[in-house]
Amino acid sequence: MSGPGPGAARVLRGPDESVHGTVVRRDFGDVTITLVTGEPHEVLRPGRHIRPGASENLRVFRALAGEIHVHQDGRRGQASGPQIICCDSSRPYRLVLPRPFHLVEVLLPHRHLGMSADDTAKLTATGWCGRMGAGALLSQLLAGLHDHGTEIHSAVDRVGATVAGLTAAVLADRLRHVAAEDEVARHDLMLGIQSYIRERLSDPGLTPQAVAEHHNISLRYLQRIFQDHGTSPARWIRDERLARCRYELRDPRLDHLPVGVIGERSGLYQASHFSRLFRDRYGLTPRGYRTMREPVAT
Repeated sequence: MSGPGPGAARVLRGPDESVHGTVVRRDFGDVTITLVTGEPHEVLRPGRHIRPGASENLRVFRALAGEIHVHQDGRRGQASGPQIICCDSSRPYRLVLPRPFHLVEVLLPHRHLGMSADDTAKLTATGWCGRMGAGALLSQLLAGLHDHGTEIHSAVDRVGATVAGLTAAVLADRLRHVAAEDEVARHDLMLGIQSYIRERLSDPGLTPQAVAEHHNISLRYLQRIFQDHGTSPARWIRDERLARCRYELRDPRLDHLPVGVIGERSGLYQASHFSRLFRDRYGLTPRGYRTMREPVAT
């Protein structure tokens, strides 16, 4: 199992055990879906492998065959069948796959969930029901990505947004059962703020002060909420604008639009400034990214 990437986790096995498996990975925008088939083994992520300031991601698992055991945050949980279970890459964890398995994993950044590491610590290593409500929808979606994920060639960022949104809904529902009322209220406020920002990315007047005023909170409190997520309101707005531009640069239906117009559609109105920000974020200029993208079937 490739798990969290080179050097990030290590496989534990006895002298008579071997690990055989196949991995199929697909990126849907900032969300990564991985399908894994393998033999019984364990994966350990020690604290010494976690770099300070590294990006924080939630790993959500749905077993298609076999079962998954997660050890994290002082808990041990397991999931099989339609159940869902998660762990957080920002803290040490241990995955145990006690028999041959087939699973689908979703890796998504905290920023898509409106949650901080403190929030996810209340939800890890606990199996969630996948037979009713939003949990059933998420479970069925993950199983469907296993069956049809490789057939999706266009609008991959929207697929990622759908997975992230449904996962956030499930997590929010779970959080209501384990967190204090003020924590739940803060999480709901964060989700509302993020949704408000995403709907207004093209507005040049979208500033942290405007966001705070719309939600009847002080700018200082808004900054404190985002600080809990390791960012700031201004940085989060900028990153969402750049992510929207990246999606539109990948869309062949928008090839008739100049790169500068793509930036303007997301509120980045100076072409040189847009190009510099995009290059700093993704390593290529917007024009270079559009040229280097993979062919997309229509």
